[in-house]
Amino acid sequence: MGAPRRRGHGRRRRCHGVRPTTRRALRPPSRVEYPQRRRSRRRVRTLPAPTGRLRVHHLVTIVRPDDDSTTELLVDELWRAGAVGVEEIDRSIRAAFTDTATATSVAFRHGGRVEDVADTTGLDNWRDHAADYRAGRFHVRPPWIDPDSTGRFVDLVIDPGHAFGSGSHPTTRLMLTALAEHIGTGDRVVDLGTGSGILAIAAAQLGADVIGIDLDPAAAPAAQTNAMANGVRERVEVRIGDISDIGNDESFDVALLNVTIDIHESVAPAVQRLDVPVLIVAGILDGEQAERAARLHGQSPTERLSEDGWVALVFDRGRGDAAT
Repeated sequence: MGAPRRRGHGRRRRCHGVRPTTRRALRPPSRVEYPQRRRSRRRVRTLPAPTGRLRVHHLVTIVRPDDDSTTELLVDELWRAGAVGVEEIDRSIRAAFTDTATATSVAFRHGGRVEDVADTTGLDNWRDHAADYRAGRFHVRPPWIDPDSTGRFVDLVIDPGHAFGSGSHPTTRLMLTALAEHIGTGDRVVDLGTGSGILAIAAAQLGADVIGIDLDPAAAPAAQTNAMANGVRERVEVRIGDISDIGNDESFDVALLNVTIDIHESVAPAVQRLDVPVLIVAGILDGEQAERAARLHGQSPTERLSEDGWVALVFDRGRGDAAT
Protein backbone atom coordinates (compact mmCIF):
# COMPACT_ATOMS: atom_id res chain seq x y z
CA MET A 1 0.00 0.00 0.00
CA GLY A 2 1.31 3.46 -0.87
CA ALA A 3 1.86 6.45 1.35
CA PRO A 4 -1.04 7.50 3.61
CA ARG A 5 -3.53 9.88 2.04
CA ARG A 6 -3.52 13.47 3.20
CA ARG A 7 -6.78 15.09 4.21
CA GLY A 8 -7.39 18.68 5.19
CA HIS A 9 -4.48 20.65 6.63
CA GLY A 10 -2.08 17.82 5.95
CA ARG A 11 -3.31 15.60 8.79
CA ARG A 12 -2.33 11.94 8.58
CA ARG A 13 -5.15 9.54 9.36
CA ARG A 14 -4.85 5.81 10.10
CA CYS A 15 -7.95 3.83 11.02
CA HIS A 16 -8.05 0.73 13.22
CA GLY A 17 -11.75 -0.01 12.79
CA VAL A 18 -15.06 1.57 11.76
CA ARG A 19 -15.04 5.12 12.99
CA PRO A 20 -18.62 6.29 13.69
CA THR A 21 -18.16 9.60 11.84
CA THR A 22 -16.54 8.29 8.67
CA ARG A 23 -17.58 5.89 5.93
CA ARG A 24 -14.30 4.04 5.66
CA ALA A 25 -13.65 0.75 7.40
CA LEU A 26 -10.79 -1.68 7.73
CA ARG A 27 -10.83 -5.45 7.66
CA PRO A 28 -9.30 -7.09 10.72
CA PRO A 29 -5.88 -8.31 9.53
CA SER A 30 -5.11 -11.99 9.30
CA ARG A 31 -1.49 -10.96 9.90
CA VAL A 32 -0.21 -7.73 11.41
CA GLU A 33 3.30 -6.71 10.43
CA TYR A 34 5.58 -5.78 13.31
CA PRO A 35 7.78 -4.96 15.09
CA GLN A 36 9.00 -1.66 16.31
CA ARG A 37 8.78 1.15 13.75
CA ARG A 38 7.08 -0.59 10.81
CA ARG A 39 3.44 0.34 10.29
CA SER A 40 0.67 -2.24 10.05
CA ARG A 41 -0.53 -2.81 6.49
CA ARG A 42 -4.30 -2.96 6.27
CA ARG A 43 -6.65 -3.19 3.30
CA VAL A 44 -9.18 -0.34 3.06
CA ARG A 45 -12.70 -0.80 1.73
CA THR A 46 -15.28 1.93 1.13
CA LEU A 47 -18.56 1.56 3.01
CA PRO A 48 -22.03 2.23 1.60
CA ALA A 49 -23.68 5.58 2.22
CA PRO A 50 -24.82 6.18 5.81
CA THR A 51 -28.06 4.53 6.85
CA GLY A 52 -29.91 3.91 10.10
CA ARG A 53 -31.35 5.99 12.91
CA LEU A 54 -29.63 8.86 14.63
CA ARG A 55 -27.51 7.73 17.56
CA VAL A 56 -25.04 9.30 19.95
CA HIS A 57 -21.49 8.08 20.44
CA HIS A 58 -18.92 9.09 22.99
CA LEU A 59 -15.53 9.89 21.44
CA VAL A 60 -12.51 9.42 23.68
CA THR A 61 -9.33 11.19 22.54
CA ILE A 62 -5.99 10.02 23.96
CA VAL A 63 -2.44 11.16 23.21
CA ARG A 64 -0.77 8.55 20.99
CA PRO A 65 2.23 6.74 22.55
CA ASP A 66 5.62 7.48 21.00
CA ASP A 67 6.36 3.94 19.80
CA ASP A 68 4.28 1.79 17.46
CA SER A 69 4.26 -1.33 19.63
CA THR A 70 2.69 0.51 22.57
CA THR A 71 0.22 2.15 20.19
CA GLU A 72 -0.92 -1.24 18.89
CA LEU A 73 -1.41 -2.51 22.43
CA LEU A 74 -3.40 0.61 23.33
CA VAL A 75 -5.63 0.09 20.30
CA ASP A 76 -6.13 -3.54 21.32
CA GLU A 77 -7.05 -2.43 24.85
CA LEU A 78 -9.62 0.03 23.48
CA TRP A 79 -11.27 -2.73 21.47
CA ARG A 80 -11.33 -4.94 24.56
CA ALA A 81 -12.99 -2.15 26.51
CA GLY A 82 -15.86 -2.16 23.99
CA ALA A 83 -14.96 0.44 21.36
CA VAL A 84 -17.05 0.37 18.19
CA GLY A 85 -14.38 2.24 16.25
CA VAL A 86 -10.77 3.31 16.74
CA GLU A 87 -8.61 5.60 14.61
CA GLU A 88 -5.32 7.46 14.72
CA ILE A 89 -5.12 11.12 13.71
CA ASP A 90 -1.81 12.95 13.97
CA ARG A 91 -0.60 12.41 17.55
CA SER A 92 -3.95 11.24 18.91
CA ILE A 93 -5.92 8.01 19.21
CA ARG A 94 -9.70 8.38 19.06
CA ALA A 95 -12.11 5.64 20.12
CA ALA A 96 -15.90 5.66 19.93
CA PHE A 97 -18.07 4.05 22.59
CA THR A 98 -21.83 3.64 22.89
CA ASP A 99 -21.74 3.44 26.70
CA THR A 100 -21.18 6.64 28.69
CA ALA A 101 -19.66 4.95 31.75
CA THR A 102 -17.18 2.98 29.64
CA ALA A 103 -16.05 6.07 27.73
CA THR A 104 -15.60 8.02 30.96
CA SER A 105 -13.63 5.19 32.56
CA VAL A 106 -11.31 4.79 29.56
CA ALA A 107 -10.69 8.54 29.34
CA PHE A 108 -9.89 8.76 33.06
CA ARG A 109 -7.48 5.82 32.93
CA HIS A 110 -5.52 7.21 29.96
CA GLY A 111 -5.75 10.93 30.70
CA GLY A 112 -8.03 11.55 27.72
CA ARG A 113 -11.14 13.62 27.09
CA VAL A 114 -14.69 12.68 26.08
CA GLU A 115 -17.02 14.41 23.64
CA ASP A 116 -20.46 13.31 22.48
CA VAL A 117 -21.29 13.22 18.76
CA ALA A 118 -24.46 12.39 16.87
CA ASP A 119 -24.04 9.90 14.05
CA THR A 120 -26.23 8.37 11.36
CA THR A 121 -23.63 5.95 10.02
CA GLY A 122 -24.89 2.38 10.14
CA LEU A 123 -22.37 0.78 12.48
CA ASP A 124 -23.79 -2.61 11.63
CA ASN A 125 -21.77 -2.22 8.41
CA TRP A 126 -18.84 -3.44 10.53
CA ARG A 127 -20.37 -6.89 10.16
CA ASP A 128 -19.34 -6.82 6.51
CA HIS A 129 -15.70 -6.61 7.59
CA ALA A 130 -15.54 -8.80 10.70
CA ALA A 131 -13.83 -12.12 10.12
CA ASP A 132 -13.37 -15.36 11.96
CA TYR A 133 -9.96 -16.88 12.64
CA ARG A 134 -8.32 -19.89 14.25
CA ALA A 135 -5.84 -19.75 17.11
CA GLY A 136 -4.55 -23.08 18.32
CA ARG A 137 -7.58 -25.21 19.16
CA PHE A 138 -10.02 -22.30 18.96
CA HIS A 139 -12.26 -21.04 16.20
CA VAL A 140 -13.00 -17.41 17.13
CA ARG A 141 -15.97 -15.91 15.31
CA PRO A 142 -18.67 -13.22 15.50
CA PRO A 143 -22.21 -14.53 16.15
CA TRP A 144 -23.35 -14.30 12.52
CA ILE A 145 -20.57 -16.52 11.15
CA ASP A 146 -21.26 -20.26 11.33
CA PRO A 147 -19.24 -22.52 13.65
CA ASP A 148 -16.46 -24.62 12.17
CA SER A 149 -18.06 -27.63 10.49
CA THR A 150 -15.15 -30.03 11.01
CA GLY A 151 -15.66 -30.36 14.76
CA ARG A 152 -11.90 -30.03 15.30
CA PHE A 153 -12.03 -26.61 16.99
CA VAL A 154 -13.44 -25.20 20.20
CA ASP A 155 -16.07 -22.59 19.33
CA LEU A 156 -15.46 -19.11 20.78
CA VAL A 157 -18.06 -16.44 20.00
CA ILE A 158 -17.08 -12.79 20.49
CA ASP A 159 -19.32 -9.95 19.28
CA PRO A 160 -17.35 -7.20 17.47
CA GLY A 161 -19.65 -4.68 19.12
CA HIS A 162 -18.05 -5.63 22.42
CA ALA A 163 -14.47 -6.70 21.85
CA PHE A 164 -13.80 -8.61 18.66
CA GLY A 165 -10.93 -6.32 17.74
CA SER A 166 -8.95 -7.72 20.63
CA GLY A 167 -8.77 -11.11 19.00
CA SER A 168 -7.04 -9.76 15.91
CA HIS A 169 -3.90 -8.84 17.83
CA PRO A 170 -1.04 -11.37 17.84
CA THR A 171 -0.78 -11.30 21.64
CA THR A 172 -4.33 -12.60 22.01
CA ARG A 173 -3.82 -15.31 19.41
CA LEU A 174 -0.60 -16.41 21.09
CA MET A 175 -2.31 -16.61 24.47
CA LEU A 176 -5.18 -18.67 23.04
CA THR A 177 -2.74 -21.07 21.41
CA ALA A 178 -0.69 -21.48 24.59
CA LEU A 179 -3.50 -21.85 27.09
CA ALA A 180 -5.17 -24.59 25.05
CA GLU A 181 -2.16 -26.81 25.75
CA HIS A 182 -2.06 -26.19 29.50
CA ILE A 183 -5.67 -25.96 30.70
CA GLY A 184 -8.12 -28.80 31.19
CA THR A 185 -11.30 -29.84 32.96
CA GLY A 186 -11.36 -28.94 36.64
CA ASP A 187 -8.42 -26.52 36.55
CA ARG A 188 -8.62 -23.29 38.52
CA VAL A 189 -7.51 -20.35 36.36
CA VAL A 190 -7.02 -16.65 37.08
CA ASP A 191 -7.00 -14.16 34.18
CA LEU A 192 -5.27 -10.96 35.28
CA GLY A 193 -6.53 -7.99 33.25
CA THR A 194 -9.43 -9.90 31.75
CA GLY A 195 -10.93 -7.07 29.65
CA SER A 196 -13.62 -8.54 27.39
CA GLY A 197 -12.99 -11.92 28.98
CA ILE A 198 -11.85 -13.64 25.79
CA LEU A 199 -9.06 -15.59 27.53
CA ALA A 200 -11.19 -16.39 30.58
CA ILE A 201 -13.98 -17.66 28.34
CA ALA A 202 -11.55 -19.75 26.30
CA ALA A 203 -10.27 -21.38 29.50
CA ALA A 204 -13.84 -22.04 30.63
CA GLN A 205 -14.62 -23.63 27.27
CA LEU A 206 -11.87 -26.13 28.08
CA GLY A 207 -13.59 -27.02 31.36
CA ALA A 208 -11.77 -24.73 33.79
CA ASP A 209 -13.28 -22.59 36.53
CA VAL A 210 -12.02 -19.04 35.98
CA ILE A 211 -11.71 -15.81 37.90
CA GLY A 212 -11.14 -12.76 35.70
CA ILE A 213 -9.83 -9.60 37.35
CA ASP A 214 -9.70 -6.10 35.88
CA LEU A 215 -9.39 -2.56 37.23
CA ASP A 216 -11.85 -1.22 34.65
CA PRO A 217 -15.48 -1.28 35.90
CA ALA A 218 -16.62 -1.72 32.29
CA ALA A 219 -14.85 -5.09 32.09
CA ALA A 220 -17.36 -6.97 34.22
CA PRO A 221 -20.49 -6.49 32.07
CA ALA A 222 -18.54 -7.04 28.83
CA ALA A 223 -16.93 -10.26 30.06
CA GLN A 224 -20.17 -11.54 31.59
CA THR A 225 -22.11 -10.87 28.40
CA ASN A 226 -19.53 -12.72 26.32
CA ALA A 227 -19.42 -15.59 28.82
CA MET A 228 -23.18 -15.94 28.63
CA ALA A 229 -23.06 -15.96 24.82
CA ASN A 230 -20.63 -18.88 25.02
CA GLY A 231 -22.64 -20.82 27.60
CA VAL A 232 -19.95 -20.61 30.31
CA ARG A 233 -21.39 -17.90 32.56
CA GLU A 234 -21.37 -20.23 35.58
CA ARG A 235 -17.68 -20.99 35.09
CA VAL A 236 -16.47 -17.38 34.81
CA GLU A 237 -16.42 -15.01 37.78
CA VAL A 238 -15.40 -11.41 37.05
CA ARG A 239 -14.04 -9.15 39.78
CA ILE A 240 -13.28 -5.46 39.62
CA GLY A 241 -9.94 -4.85 41.30
CA ASP A 242 -6.33 -5.95 41.02
CA ILE A 243 -4.17 -8.90 41.97
CA SER A 244 -4.11 -7.81 45.61
CA ASP A 245 -7.82 -8.61 45.82
CA ILE A 246 -7.13 -12.33 45.48
CA GLY A 247 -7.63 -13.98 48.86
CA ASN A 248 -4.78 -15.73 50.65
CA ASP A 249 -6.86 -18.90 50.75
CA GLU A 250 -7.37 -18.97 46.96
CA SER A 251 -5.14 -21.16 44.81
CA PHE A 252 -4.88 -21.62 41.05
CA ASP A 253 -3.44 -24.10 38.60
CA VAL A 254 -2.83 -21.55 35.83
CA ALA A 255 -2.44 -17.76 35.71
CA LEU A 256 -2.86 -15.72 32.50
CA LEU A 257 -1.23 -12.31 32.06
CA ASN A 258 -1.49 -10.50 28.72
CA VAL A 259 -0.31 -6.94 29.47
CA THR A 260 2.40 -4.49 28.46
CA ILE A 261 5.94 -4.87 29.78
CA ASP A 262 5.55 -1.96 32.22
CA ILE A 263 2.58 -3.69 33.85
CA HIS A 264 4.58 -6.93 33.99
CA GLU A 265 7.15 -4.98 35.99
CA SER A 266 4.58 -3.67 38.46
CA VAL A 267 2.69 -6.93 39.10
CA ALA A 268 5.45 -9.56 38.80
CA PRO A 269 6.16 -9.76 42.57
CA ALA A 270 2.46 -10.29 43.33
CA VAL A 271 2.18 -12.88 40.55
CA GLN A 272 5.08 -14.82 42.05
CA ARG A 273 3.26 -14.86 45.40
CA LEU A 274 0.35 -16.64 43.72
CA ASP A 275 2.72 -19.59 43.38
CA VAL A 276 0.90 -21.09 40.38
CA PRO A 277 2.25 -24.24 38.71
CA VAL A 278 1.74 -22.72 35.23
CA LEU A 279 2.07 -19.05 34.26
CA ILE A 280 1.36 -17.90 30.69
CA VAL A 281 2.31 -14.32 29.76
CA ALA A 282 2.20 -12.15 26.64
CA GLY A 283 1.95 -8.52 25.56
CA ILE A 284 5.72 -8.38 25.10
CA LEU A 285 8.01 -7.98 22.12
CA ASP A 286 10.64 -10.53 21.20
CA GLY A 287 14.18 -9.74 22.28
CA GLU A 288 14.92 -7.45 25.21
CA GLN A 289 11.32 -7.29 26.47
CA ALA A 290 11.02 -11.08 26.50
CA GLU A 291 14.28 -11.36 28.42
CA ARG A 292 13.07 -8.78 30.93
CA ALA A 293 9.79 -10.63 31.39
CA ALA A 294 11.63 -13.87 32.16
CA ARG A 295 13.76 -12.10 34.76
CA LEU A 296 10.74 -10.38 36.27
CA HIS A 297 8.87 -13.64 36.71
CA GLY A 298 11.91 -15.29 38.23
CA GLN A 299 12.34 -18.34 36.03
CA SER A 300 13.26 -19.51 32.55
CA PRO A 301 10.34 -20.11 30.18
CA THR A 302 9.63 -23.73 29.33
CA GLU A 303 7.82 -22.77 26.14
CA ARG A 304 8.01 -19.83 23.78
CA LEU A 305 5.55 -18.88 21.02
CA SER A 306 6.07 -16.01 18.59
CA GLU A 307 4.16 -14.17 15.89
CA ASP A 308 5.00 -10.96 14.03
CA GLY A 309 7.59 -9.86 16.56
CA TRP A 310 5.48 -10.63 19.63
CA VAL A 311 5.99 -13.53 22.02
CA ALA A 312 4.10 -15.53 24.63
CA LEU A 313 6.08 -17.27 27.36
CA VAL A 314 4.99 -20.31 29.34
CA PHE A 315 6.50 -20.97 32.76
CA ASP A 316 5.64 -24.55 33.77
CA ARG A 317 7.23 -25.64 37.03
CA GLY A 318 6.42 -29.25 36.25
CA ARG A 319 8.80 -29.22 33.30
CA GLY A 320 12.53 -28.84 33.60
CA ASP A 321 13.39 -28.25 29.94
CA ALA A 322 13.66 -24.52 29.33
CA ALA A 323 12.66 -23.15 25.94
CA THR A 324 15.42 -22.04 23.61
